[in-house]
Amino acid sequence: MPPSPHMSQRTVPMKENSEHRVKQLRGEDLHCKCCCDLGLEETMAQASGERAPAFISEELEKLVDGVLPHYTLLYGPPEKQVSAHQKKDIWRAIAKDVRTLGVYHRRSTHCQKRWEDIRRWSKKTAEAQLGMASQRGRGARCTMTP
Repeated sequence: MPPSPHMSQRTVPMKENSEHRVKQLRGEDLHCKCCCDLGLEETMAQASGERAPAFISEELEKLVDGVLPHYTLLYGPPEKQVSAHQKKDIWRAIAKDVRTLGVYHRRSTHCQKRWEDIRRWSKKTAEAQLGMASQRGRGARCTMTP
């Protein structure tokens, strides 16, 4: 018996993947009961080697609005941080908020990765600007807080 696509998110049968590809080439609606109702479109895209679409500005706003109230719990000093399980629950809730826009099924790991990318980019940009200022004798490095 072939494995069911509902057993694991890593299990994506080629039949449904090829059905999606044919529908896409014909310009038909890609929605199907096999995986779309369960929110596995992203897994289907990954299985076929496609990249997930970029976050749109509304999704990014939802992401930031979801992370900021929990920032101290996620990234604060060790005495204020919560357990790894609680952090996963927070990220799941944030991803659920992002999904309410209905643009694309974002998993918590993708939201977390995107947030880390935003943090890294912001810090790098700020350090570059501060570095240029310190070269001219106008400042020192600082840490970023929300």
